[in-house]
Amino acid sequence: MVIPGWLRAVPGSARSVRASPGDRLMTRARMRRRGGVRARRVRRLLALVLVGIAAVLALREQQPGSGESTVLAWARDLPVGTVVAPGDLVAVALRAPPDGALTDPTAVRGRTLNAPVRRGEVLTDARLVPAGGPDAGPGRVAVPVTPADPTTVALLSPGVHVAVLTVDDDGNPTLLTADAVVVALVPPTDDPRRPDAVVLAVDISVADIVAGATLADRVTLRFN
Repeated sequence: MVIPGWLRAVPGSARSVRASPGDRLMTRARMRRRGGVRARRVRRLLALVLVGIAAVLALREQQPGSGESTVLAWARDLPVGTVVAPGDLVAVALRAPPDGALTDPTAVRGRTLNAPVRRGEVLTDARLVPAGGPDAGPGRVAVPVTPADPTTVALLSPGVHVAVLTVDDDGNPTLLTADAVVVALVPPTDDPRRPDAVVLAVDISVADIVAGATLADRVTLRFN
């Protein structure tokens, strides 16, 4: 009996369903090229490690580091002449605080501001009137001056250089000193009998002249 060709092809077709050793090698090679199970596990583990490192770095940024210093800063805006109270200060951590930054709140309380300050500004020794009074510097003396025009004081700030003059009844000016330095501003008051004043550092040779003129004459200041 002659067996039809399509029947003789069945056993061969069944055998062809099973992968040959060469086909299996090719399949494994393709899986390795795509990464495979082991490579996927390694990638997942590496991703978890990177996430952990990122979390640690984020926490370190939020917490004061070993290279940071704790200094004092102002808790709110304050005007010139304010006497520092406990609630005026907060502690902040900075990696590079400015020169003269203060750290001891007990040494600051009761001191007077020689200039206005802003909330968050680091407290330095330059913002406080020295315990012994304004420091005029070598060869100079601190002299309080009351300008005839009180609005002049509002334009001044410590460190500004001005000239001091007197003005007679006819409006003629007389120069007392060409270079005085503002070292402190006297805090204003609501008392009309106490006009606004400023403390100037003047050369010791003209200090008495300036001090006397502010009582006997009309004194004005000119910006240099």
